[in-house]
Amino acid sequence: MTNLKDKRRVWSSGPLIGLIIIMVFFFSQAAFAQEEEKKSEAGLVITSVPSGATIFLEGEYSLNATTPATLPLNLKGKYKIRALKEGYEGWSTSIWLDGTTPKLISINLAPKTRLKGALRSAIVPGWGQYYYGEKKKSFLFSFATLGAAAAFVVADNDFSNKNDAYVSARNDYATATNVEDKYRLKQILDEKQRQAYDAENVRGTTLVLVGVAWGFNLLDAIVFYPSLKE
Repeated sequence: MTNLKDKRRVWSSGPLIGLIIIMVFFFSQAAFAQEEEKKSEAGLVITSVPSGATIFLEGEYSLNATTPATLPLNLKGKYKIRALKEGYEGWSTSIWLDGTTPKLISINLAPKTRLKGALRSAIVPGWGQYYYGEKKKSFLFSFATLGAAAAFVVADNDFSNKNDAYVSARNDYATATNVEDKYRLKQILDEKQRQAYDAENVRGTTLVLVGVAWGFNLLDAIVFYPSLKE
């Protein structure tokens, strides 16, 4: 009697097990089909090392995304791709998309280096800071150095004019023949010499300021190199 009951239980649970198997199979196939549909809709897949780069796609349409990025399949024509990430060199390329064939682009971003920043600042004050992405510092050092350089140009021009005036007064004094002219011209000569001497000191000070601004700019680019932000 017990065996008969066990058999009835097995036979009654059989359809339920079969139904469960069918449902599991159906849902797995649906998920697989959905995944395949997503893959077929992907026109351009862009990855980067490191990830998290900002991607700019420029062409018939303008798009931007963050890697890893999947862009639609219906993009056609020539597109320019740019990749940017703080602390890394910029990257760009051009590609053709036909609107039907998926493409995969893998980007390896090169980290910015202290040496490249220092060389830039050595050539143009503030350029290294701009290269690092520190635009406020870049403007500060550029403005300070250019301001000092402009002051030096003005001071140098002023010294040149006053030195010419001193040389002229010296020649006048040397060619004077009588005592009264010698006395009058000597006073003029002394004043012109003093003015030329003061102008030369101002010119030297502005030249020092140019060197200090340029030196601090270079030192900042070398010492305060920003660490990479992942």
